[in-house]
Amino acid sequence: MAAALTDRTPDTGLQSDLDSAFPVEPHAIADEAVRLGLLRRLHSHYVAYMAGPEDYARIPRLNTDPEIGAIERAWLGWEDVRVSRVALPSTPKEFYDWFLATAADHTQPEFNAYLAQEANLEEIALFFLAEELVDSKFDDLMALVQIGTGGRTKLTIAENYWDEMGEGDLQRVHTRMFEHSAKYMRAHLDQVGVDYSQLHFSEAYENAALLLAYGIHRHLTPRALGAMGVLEQSASPRFQAMVDGCERLGVPDDVIAYQRVHVHVDADHGAEWTEGVFVPLVARSPELLREISLGIVTRVRVANGYYARVWEAMKALRG
Repeated sequence: MAAALTDRTPDTGLQSDLDSAFPVEPHAIADEAVRLGLLRRLHSHYVAYMAGPEDYARIPRLNTDPEIGAIERAWLGWEDVRVSRVALPSTPKEFYDWFLATAADHTQPEFNAYLAQEANLEEIALFFLAEELVDSKFDDLMALVQIGTGGRTKLTIAENYWDEMGEGDLQRVHTRMFEHSAKYMRAHLDQVGVDYSQLHFSEAYENAALLLAYGIHRHLTPRALGAMGVLEQSASPRFQAMVDGCERLGVPDDVIAYQRVHVHVDADHGAEWTEGVFVPLVARSPELLREISLGIVTRVRVANGYYARVWEAMKALRG
């Protein structure tokens, strides 16, 4: 893993935290509290890059914070170790079937069934707010990954971005629609006295920070394309489960408009991304094929941990 920001050696205190949070030994247990603190710091740093022009003064300068660089190197290197034994495709011909099988294994059928058939409104609301960490910046990530692409790849990403923009209708911009959903769910949890700060666990910030790290750092763009592609390919069943669960519980239609749209949009995006982004790029070089594949398997590993942990938090609300 190339250094994301700087190769300066971190001070003793930070290095101790890094060793605890991201241990080098394969079977060592990471310190959960320390890892959470470091990942939350990274997430805040990445989100600050996404600030609007009116907040220009608080946007971090790229490549100047040695501690952020040290955290990134430790974390992303740790992620690489976690997936080092996963078999990756070695040729473009192998990639297509491998990707579809990997994405199919990432659909979380048991979790989806719970959302659709068993979860109560408090549990579903908690999941909505967990998803906010990723979905609230997805349109900006889509804009970032198209930089430097060309031909069919750029057009495919541009079409997906236009969908994210509600095809020019401000009320249908996807992040705006999701914000409406999250506002409703947050108000419900506040009304019934549920403390949703329990969502502050490492896996949630790891899941959110991964795409931000890949999107912000240009040398990680192939991994961003892989991670976003497997997300698009596998998300439709999860959105359908969210819609089914909310309909079962009488959630207003306007609150689940975002999720309803994505049942079909993400299915289309997944197929388009595979043909328009992956197929042209993986044929360019073995190195590019490997980087895209690493983005896919790392996203799957991180997301699997995230869904398992958020499911635990949801069920804990039942007492």
